[in-house]
Amino acid sequence: MAEANLSTVYEIRPDVTYRIEKKHVIIVKEQNHWFQRFLRKIFFKIPKQSEMKLDAYGSFIFQLIDGKLTVGELGEKLSIQYEEAGDKLYERLFLFLNHLENNENWIRKIEN
Repeated sequence: MAEANLSTVYEIRPDVTYRIEKKHVIIVKEQNHWFQRFLRKIFFKIPKQSEMKLDAYGSFIFQLIDGKLTVGELGEKLSIQYEEAGDKLYERLFLFLNHLENNENWIRKIEN
């Protein structure tokens, strides 16, 4: 797994379902694990979907991920929009993008 750098480009995976409400991104996640389906069959009230609302920074970045902008460009736009993003902007941005890619599987790198 290659590390991201400022020239890395990401895109949102096509199977990710989300919507935007009041500038916040809400990711809709299917709860379709075999155990969840089993529990629903025996009448446990487990919803078929769950939702995750991203904060203002995360929503701003997520909406910019288009398969064209580099991590450096994302960081520049973030620093313009949120001046308080500050001195650890890229460190935090890399952590966030890494989480979206490797833990949540919502984005993927575009090979140059």
